[in-house]
Amino acid sequence: MKPIPIGVDNFRDLITENYYYVDKTKVIEEILYNKNKVVLFPRPRRFGKTLLLSMMDSFFNIDKKEKELFQGLYIGNSVYMEECGKYPVIHVDFKELKRNTYEEVMNQFKIMMSKLYAEKSYVKEILDKEEKQKFELIKGELGTKDDYTQAINLLSLWLSRYHKERVIILMDEYDAPITNSYINNIYEEVMSFMRGVFSSSLKGNENLKMGILTGITRVSKESVFSGFNNPLIFDIMSEQYNEYFGFTEKETKELLKYYGLELTKNIKEYYNGYNFGGTAIYNPWSILNYTFHKKITPYWFNTSDNALIKQILKETSEENKIEIEKLILGESITFPYNNMITFQDLQNNIENGEVIFNLLLASGYLTYDKSITNNYNEEEKYFKIPNREVKEEFIKIVKEMTVGFDANKKLSQFRESILHNEKEKIETFLNSLLSRGSYHDQKEAFYHGYLLGLFSIFSNELFIVKSNREAGIGRYDLLIEKVDRSIGMIIEIKIANTKEEMEKEAEIALNQIKEKKYYQELILDKVEQILEYAIVFCEKSCIVRN
Repeated sequence: MKPIPIGVDNFRDLITENYYYVDKTKVIEEILYNKNKVVLFPRPRRFGKTLLLSMMDSFFNIDKKEKELFQGLYIGNSVYMEECGKYPVIHVDFKELKRNTYEEVMNQFKIMMSKLYAEKSYVKEILDKEEKQKFELIKGELGTKDDYTQAINLLSLWLSRYHKERVIILMDEYDAPITNSYINNIYEEVMSFMRGVFSSSLKGNENLKMGILTGITRVSKESVFSGFNNPLIFDIMSEQYNEYFGFTEKETKELLKYYGLELTKNIKEYYNGYNFGGTAIYNPWSILNYTFHKKITPYWFNTSDNALIKQILKETSEENKIEIEKLILGESITFPYNNMITFQDLQNNIENGEVIFNLLLASGYLTYDKSITNNYNEEEKYFKIPNREVKEEFIKIVKEMTVGFDANKKLSQFRESILHNEKEKIETFLNSLLSRGSYHDQKEAFYHGYLLGLFSIFSNELFIVKSNREAGIGRYDLLIEKVDRSIGMIIEIKIANTKEEMEKEAEIALNQIKEKKYYQELILDKVEQILEYAIVFCEKSCIVRN
């Protein structure tokens, strides 16, 4: 039985060491047929981007002569096999540029270019004296900033001259240094340098056969791509190339069957749910880990520190947090789809829901759900959390933001207080959290969003959680029902202008629950015990009544 390729992203190793391989080589045929000059494939982390570029390197690279690796694979029987081993290849991985300071980024880029030049040192045979001096400066990490801006472009010129063939440039995780620079407040400096690198390498480069870039996001053309003609973008909403990142259902079934496993409903709920251009896609990292460990549990979120996502969710508006609450509760939300991430917009307006939710979409936290034509005959796209694995990561992040350290223990105690009708403990816990934050305003939306992380503790297989739904003759704020129907609760949120009005608002909330019969849904479900809570906020204080 073949070993399972967890974390194996070198194509040669994968084939020569006989790992199980889900054949994605047809993408080579499609790219060559389409004659795309420069293409960008934005996909979430751990969806096969690095392996795809490694495969491209093995296929095209004139230095490697690895034609034997493709025997028995789709491309091995294609007319395009004549392109195998034909072109000089420049393959760079920009993940190495994730550094804390601009100086560290530049030093690491110099190291990258030094290694690359050392690999291609044979080209010195055809260089003149001045070119050899430039080659040695870059290789020796002694060049100027302009030298390194032009380093890939110069190497493509020399390789093309040596081999008498145009060059293929492969750039993995092109956006990694840009995203990381935003987190570390060195965005402008890093962006300026990277813009120069991409422009010199890909704009009007007569020695370029093809450029293929991968990343998680598409950074706005006004920033990184302003220096050269826009590449063709095939992102998660594109119908072309959608089956080459992640596993299709057929591929997943075949893989599991090979290892004596079945594609069960639980596996689908945890690892399926992605919609790439109309094709259902499974998370490949999670499927491989499940196949190895034979345990259904979240695997994907342990592959990243999610610093940018946490920063965004922490600083965004309360209205956006309410949208996140809807997502956690299993609902879809709508926002204008935009496949360009503008970090300037994010930096200047952290409350911009369009930017934030599009970033979550590109990063794999959301996926396309459906399109609905509104009353103005306009198509609105709806998006959702793809599966339980991602949902659990959302909940984890929100818990950490809301409660802080030791969140699971504190929230477990909070949940027990709610289930056992211990309103004094509930009130004490909420007030302890409110005292640590700032309330900004007194809109109900703020407090509703504030409770998002707290009530996410009920978002699991034991409970049904509903928010802002019609019931009786009105709309309740929160309804929580245990699946076994042993207990259910209605929670109504109110805002008081002064602390003296809090008790009055609590009485209004409890009367509203009864008068509008919010409990009717629980009665119809034959819930054994029904609890009714009024939670009233006033600035940094709250009271809980029932």
